[in-house]
Parts: sequence; C-alpha cells; structure tokens
Amino acid sequence: MAAEPNLIRRHRLFRHFWLARAVSLIGDGAAMVALVLLVSRGEHAGTAVSLILLAESVPRFFGPLAGALADRMGVRRLLIAAELVQAAVFGVIVLARPGLAVLVPLVAVAAAASTVFSAAGRTVVPRLVDEADLMPANAWMGTAFNLQAALGPVLGGVFTAWGSAYGALAINAGTFVLSALLLTRIPALEPLRTGERKSLLGDTVEGLKFVRHHRVARAIVLLLLLGLFFGSLDNLALVFLAEHSLNTGETGFGVLSASFGVAMVAASLWLVRAAESRSPVWVLLAGWFFTGLGLLLTAAAPVLFAAIAMQLIAGLGNGVANVGEETLLQKAVPGEVLGRVGGTLSSAAFFGSTAGYLAGSLLSPDGNPRLVFVIAGGGIFLTLALCAPALLSARGALAASPAGDEQAGDKPGADEPNDGRLPGSPVPPVASAQAIAPPGGTP
Repeated sequence: MAAEPNLIRRHRLFRHFWLARAVSLIGDGAAMVALVLLVSRGEHAGTAVSLILLAESVPRFFGPLAGALADRMGVRRLLIAAELVQAAVFGVIVLARPGLAVLVPLVAVAAAASTVFSAAGRTVVPRLVDEADLMPANAWMGTAFNLQAALGPVLGGVFTAWGSAYGALAINAGTFVLSALLLTRIPALEPLRTGERKSLLGDTVEGLKFVRHHRVARAIVLLLLLGLFFGSLDNLALVFLAEHSLNTGETGFGVLSASFGVAMVAASLWLVRAAESRSPVWVLLAGWFFTGLGLLLTAAAPVLFAAIAMQLIAGLGNGVANVGEETLLQKAVPGEVLGRVGGTLSSAAFFGSTAGYLAGSLLSPDGNPRLVFVIAGGGIFLTLALCAPALLSARGALAASPAGDEQAGDKPGADEPNDGRLPGSPVPPVASAQAIAPPGGTP
C-alpha cells in the first residue's frame, strides 16, 4: 500500500505539534487586535497603542538569549511552560482588567514567553520528521503562521464586535491552554548539546559567535535582516499607493493589503505537496526574487487590479522564501545550536522590520509611494546579490549529508503509525558546521 502523502494525516506527532501551533498563533493574532482596540478607546489612545505595540515588540530582540535557553532545556517542557505563562497573563488581564500601567508589563511578559516558544519551536520539526519530509513539514508550519495573519485579525475584530475585547482575550487564553495540552503528546526532546556547560549568557555569546563564523547561518540572518528592512517599506507605502496614487479608498486598501497575506497562505499550501523534491537553497532564493519583483512591479501598477496582482506575486514569493529559509537552516545547522541560531534569526527579522519602519518615514511615503516601492524591490535584489553566493555554496554540502535511508529508524511516523516514542538518536547529523561553511567566508 502506498504511503499516505499528507504529512498531517500520516505523522501523528507532527500533527499534534502543528495543531498546537496553529491554535496558539490564530488566538494570538486575534488577541493583538483586541488589545489595540481595547486601549484605543481610552484616554491618550495614541500613546496607549504605541506602548502596547512596543511591549509586544521589545522582547523579540532577545531571541539569542531565548535560543540559549531552548538549547539547555527539554524542549517540550519549555514549550508547555511558555504557553501556560501566556495563558496566565491573558487570564489575569481578563479577570483583573488592569490599567495601562499594569497592562503594558503584562503584555511584555507574554511577548517574552512567545519569544522563548519561537526559539524552542524551531528545533522541533527536524527532530520529529525524516529529512525528506522537512520541507513539506515547514510548509505546513508556514501555513499555521500565515493563518495567524490572515484569520487572527479578522477573528479579533469579530469577537470584539460581538462581545468585548476581554472576551477575545479570554478565548486567546483558552487557546494557549489547548496548545499546552496538545504539546503533552509530543516527545520530551531532551537537550542535544554536548561538552562543557556554560552560563546562560555564555551560551548566548557562543551562539552569536557560531552565527558569525558559520557562512550559511550568517548569510540567512543577513538576508532576513536586510530583506525585511526593505520589505517593510511595503507596509508603510501601501496605504498611500492605494488612496493617493490609485484613488481606491479604504476598501481598495483593504483588498490590496489582504492579497499579500492570501498569497502567502496559498504559497505554503502549494509547497505542502510540491516541496519534497526541491532544494531549500533555490526555494529560498526564488522566494526572495519574486518578493522583490512583486514590489518593483507594484510601483508601476496603473490600476488597483494590477497592484493586487503584483502584491500576489510578492506574497507568493514571501511565503515560499519562509519555507526555504526554515528548511535550509535546519539542514545546515547542527541540532545542538539550532535554538540559538533560530533565536538570532527571529531577532534579526524584528530588528530589520523595525529599522525599516523608522527609515521609511524619512522617505515621505505619503508623497511618493511609488518611489518607496522601487527602493524596496531594488533593495531586496541588492540583498540577494550579496547573500546568494554563500547560500549557493551550501548545495554541495547538503547533497552530501547522510541519506534519509540511513536515518529511517531514528524518527517515528515516517510512513507508519508510532507509539509516540523517539527510538534511537534524537536527531541525525545532517551537516556539520565545518562541512557547510569554513569560518571566514562571505558574506
């Protein structure tokens, strides 16, 4: 009998992890909208919204520290603890209904727990699925993240309109509890690190040094940092393109904004079935190429429908690039440092987008939005030219990594049911840092 091609149906452990992540992310997306709506109705609304967004964002810059924690502890235990902390925080907000002075620190605590989950969660997929299933698995995870952007804000607005913002936050607290229960069904995933145990700060510094000397990890971090710096300009200029250049009004802007997210969902769903035989290097590079192309063409769009088509191209590229990036990172980086490298990558993404928003304000996006799109697309192409050589150099080393057949007994759920245990080695030595990239390479 042929193996079930759908990884979600075939692999019970991965299915539990995916469901946990999807439920939690969608609830989080709804809660963020509810929080903004909650504080926007009080006094000093502008300041209040800014403080909430700041509390949500600042802890994300501590990804390397969260990654060091993920590499030191049992992953399942850390993931469940992070979800329960967030459930407790939102439960306190719902029951106590605190003022802004207490609400902001509570949101920051929840964001810190989310940062820890993100770093630890990056290490789960390569320890649950076979190497041949990595890209389809990451495509499924990409679908969960994209659903957060596509469904979360809509549900947050609907829940708040039908009930109250506190009702939406209560639902979010429940999603964290449900996620924690689902996570109890995955293996413990004990730490992989070997050698001398350092302090948490020492491990963090060690992880940053690894990124600095590992050619592929460094290139991925640089690509995400610069790519999101330029890509974030899209978010700044899109509303002005819709209302000033295309004269479409609020409805046109809403449709234009949604097209990017819809395309990201479509891209991840397409890769669920189409990704298995593709190189993660080419998937990553092609994704960023089409993202840059879509932004450049958006600058020239004469009417709304053309702009929507160009945003669809950019969104498809972005969705594809996310899957390639995650898969390449998992294949190129040893498991014992994957949490720290993943945490560094997350922080680079937040730093790049934040810097892009700050710099973009200097470009007067309200006066000349088409120029901003030209800069955004051109900047992404320049970033690709800088990072592509290092990424392309990884293809030979990845092709020479241990074959999936040699690791068939190391992971459950590849083609048949399993009892929830991980027999044998917890993770295959996919590729060592030395094999992928000697220190001193570029970029």
